[in-house]
Amino acid sequence: MNKKLIISKTMKMTFGNLKAWALASMALFLGTSFVSCVDDVPQENRFTFKGELIATYLENNPDRFSSFTEILSKAKIGKKSSGSVLKTLSTYGSYTCFAPTNEAVDKYLQAEYDKYIESVEMNKQDPSYPIYRTGIHSPYLEDLTDSMATVIAKNHIIEMGYMTTDVSAGAFPMSTMNRRSTLIDFYTDSTGRVFPLLNNSAKIIEQDLEKENGYVQVIDAVLSPSDRNTGELLEQHASFSLMSGALKATGLDSVLNIYEIDPNYDNTLYGPSFETQNKQQPPYPVEHKQKYTFLVETNDLLADPTKNHLGMSIQSIEDLEKFASAWYGTEALGDYKNPKNPVYKFIAYHIVDRKLLYSSSSGSGGFIMENYNHKDFNSEVNLPTAFDRYDYFETKLPYTMIKVTKPFANESEYTPYGTDETTSFKQQIVINYAQDYGTRCNNPNMKYHLNIVVEDAATSKRRPGLEDEFNQESINGIIHTIDKILIYNEDEMVGNVLKERMRWDIMSIFPELTNNGVRWAQQDQYTLTYVPDDFCTRLRVNNSDTHVYYLRPHATGLGGYVNYMGDELLVTGKYDFEYRLPYVPSGNYEIRFGFSQSDARGVAQFYLDGNICGIPVDMRNTADNQVTIGWFDEDGMSEDEIRENDKAMRNRGFMKAPASCHMTKEKESMRESVLAIRKIIGTYRLDPGDHWLRFKDVMENSTGKLNEFNQDYLEIVPTSVINDPTKPEDIY
Repeated sequence: MNKKLIISKTMKMTFGNLKAWALASMALFLGTSFVSCVDDVPQENRFTFKGELIATYLENNPDRFSSFTEILSKAKIGKKSSGSVLKTLSTYGSYTCFAPTNEAVDKYLQAEYDKYIESVEMNKQDPSYPIYRTGIHSPYLEDLTDSMATVIAKNHIIEMGYMTTDVSAGAFPMSTMNRRSTLIDFYTDSTGRVFPLLNNSAKIIEQDLEKENGYVQVIDAVLSPSDRNTGELLEQHASFSLMSGALKATGLDSVLNIYEIDPNYDNTLYGPSFETQNKQQPPYPVEHKQKYTFLVETNDLLADPTKNHLGMSIQSIEDLEKFASAWYGTEALGDYKNPKNPVYKFIAYHIVDRKLLYSSSSGSGGFIMENYNHKDFNSEVNLPTAFDRYDYFETKLPYTMIKVTKPFANESEYTPYGTDETTSFKQQIVINYAQDYGTRCNNPNMKYHLNIVVEDAATSKRRPGLEDEFNQESINGIIHTIDKILIYNEDEMVGNVLKERMRWDIMSIFPELTNNGVRWAQQDQYTLTYVPDDFCTRLRVNNSDTHVYYLRPHATGLGGYVNYMGDELLVTGKYDFEYRLPYVPSGNYEIRFGFSQSDARGVAQFYLDGNICGIPVDMRNTADNQVTIGWFDEDGMSEDEIRENDKAMRNRGFMKAPASCHMTKEKESMRESVLAIRKIIGTYRLDPGDHWLRFKDVMENSTGKLNEFNQDYLEIVPTSVINDPTKPEDIY
């Protein structure tokens, strides 16, 4: 078995966090104000601590941190502020400070200067050669501009205190002050010592130094996230030269250039107050950017003839076209920019519509929700590991998606690339996980292209050419290596991978919420985020009285509001809105709507593609409504009686909530809650193209009343699954 150091995967509020938050609460009580991003730190906000502050610790150790301290003192909190980042670290609050040593700062400045000078000389010989511009044109700290000091400083500060034991492999849960992720993996050196490794480049050489206002993590290199877009970052790595060349040849690199959606976006605005959430006035999302995930095969994987059914060594774009044409057809051969060309299709299926970090404990952008523990919601309680966890994400190949699974029910072993040590397959992140615990394969040649593992950073760095450097996060996305060649085959998806009950947490449908720090974000001041009109391309608001909110994961329990992944979509006003259904293969599907009943809910009419769907749905918690739904208590019932009552509910157009989601540590499931309901919207034919599900408030005299709309999850189920007499749909 793998003998890597086991790091605790349970997010927890540590003693240091509690002290910091207690101090913050005391300050609020005394009427002081928090530090803002535009104001100086008021003198009266300075607190008398018994212990050492982060700023004090750095200043008291000039032999180690004088260079970093100078950078922090030059760095400005905001454009309108004269306050420094160093001042911020001398106030109450909770921070994580990644502190590079003096040697690390000196090495960084010299390296950046050398790259700049080399590029200038190359540009003199060839004017088309790009000059390396980071703003550092001198190896001396005293020449560092305030603006560059600000960038460097903010890349090293998280406004929440984290120990390394709070974090799983992937990234720290909150982004830095620069809104960049801090990736983390665990590195074993030649002596067998294990170090946390940040951004695949900086080792934490002293970890979890507890201070009064957070934690210091001493690092041996400066954190310098790439300011390049995803396509440019891919091009920097020789190990990706074939995929990078194909990306440019198809013109799809232009897709990965997109980052700024709305340059005039104002993140200081607040939405309308919310009646049932303490009348809080929720903020807008912190930014409005476009981001991507690029799934990439390294050159050595493509060149291995044992990795595809043709026995090919793929070493050129011509080889790639020959291989891809076996799956995507031979139309438009040689015309790589043509969307019908097989290379174009191959590359497009590798581009996912959002930035996905390795783990959801990394914050708002994880492949799968795991190790999320915040505000009394614990993913490891609510989503037990007796069941696989999964999600579905669309790609740039039109009308296609990938399925991503953490196959917790699979007990087989897995050997990561570059090691003889085995680990558990159920702990891997798997793309297009096949049916029957990953064993089924309808097309025998698809065995090479199913159950594709997303490699963690430590495995990626064992790939040839990535040992010394693997910078995987770009300014608008992230790169992940995979262990097999990824292709899309419609027949295999319809008859195998997607021949199942597909369930989306409703917030997963909108990539903008993942890309802009909304979904699963760990914020304490607000439980809601206001979603402005036109913020999400797959969400349309049809009148000015519709107000859309994201409610982040919250406590669950019997008698309370229970949710699939803790969060939910809430809409208020005399609402009329719609969202686009995820792209699924052509076929007949039953569409279901998961929600929590409440006295605050209203009555909604559903529409699909403009056509009315049955009678209005009353989402209120009333005795009459419970009779209409036909919910029943299973205590004392036999299995046959339960099945008959389930059938009676289906005949009324309703189902109980899934039993695979638990509400409490005592393992009561959502199925046991009278408030958690699935509404069967109907059975429909879905063909390639956009299909919009619309919801309109039709409650009489609803204006001014509590008539909020709630949705927790969406299910799209092939009728072949529902109608299979040999394998009835389970209750999970």
